[in-house]
Amino acid sequence: MSLHLVPRALLYLETVARLGSIQAASRALGIAASAIDRQVIALEDACQAPLFERHPRGMRLTTAGESVVLLARRWQDDADRLEAELREMRGEQYGTVRLGAMDSLSNSVLPLLVDTIARDHPRIHLAIEILSPPKAAADLDSGAIDLAIVFNLPADRWRHVLWSAPLPFGCIVGPGHPLWGVPETTLNEAARFPMAAQSRDLPVREYLDRRYGWLFDPVEPVLVSNSQQLMKKALQQGRLMAITSELTAISELRAGELWFARLTDPGLKPQTISVTVDARRPLLRAARLVGDALSSIVEGELAARRTEARA
Repeated sequence: MSLHLVPRALLYLETVARLGSIQAASRALGIAASAIDRQVIALEDACQAPLFERHPRGMRLTTAGESVVLLARRWQDDADRLEAELREMRGEQYGTVRLGAMDSLSNSVLPLLVDTIARDHPRIHLAIEILSPPKAAADLDSGAIDLAIVFNLPADRWRHVLWSAPLPFGCIVGPGHPLWGVPETTLNEAARFPMAAQSRDLPVREYLDRRYGWLFDPVEPVLVSNSQQLMKKALQQGRLMAITSELTAISELRAGELWFARLTDPGLKPQTISVTVDARRPLLRAARLVGDALSSIVEGELAARRTEARA
């Protein structure tokens, strides 16, 4: 049974903000629109400020409204966390675990995680957000997510790493590319070929720009994107190469659709992949189970890929 700790007025307000109108909130909540409108007006009176701009096509939050909705969502998060803690005290493996993950894992590790949790822990539910590493770090700090799996997460005294592993850089190419089948190469050799690169705001590109900026100057990459799925599809055509880790394309590498040529330059520092939680908050058993499953899946996929590459 839910504890229902969030005041009704805040619940109604958050639903109107999320759905864009009182009518939509009424349908979603099964509450009369007039009752929701009265609660919103009462909140506006209490705040002595309008919380919505009312337009013919819906309602838009004011600055004051955004602050109140943020309070409502934090209150709901705290209520959910308390409910999960109480269930854990009763020995129940139950609850929703909020995971921040990267786009590159959405067709490989994450489906395996969903299947594993559904099979082994059917009362645990996953809420997975695809985030950039900086956004995942911010959401972890704010409590918007329970754990994160990201590349190159900066060390912080408030972050507790459940698991991590180094990920050497390499060139990923498709069939027909000159580097296809080549086990190792160097940056100087790789720079001879047209490149697909991550957007400048992503950690891998930031590192390469800082240490090896000559890769992108004077010749610009043929493709620059923040979508790993787009980059992998482009690489499969066999014309471009990308500098990244094998985990970025683990499914395609294992399926034989892409090839990973490890870079042997001595100064090229490996990336890291880590499963991390916020040390300031209690780690619920459900989140621990998800973190352990996630770590095991990534380790297993990397080990299998490397065994296949040596065969």
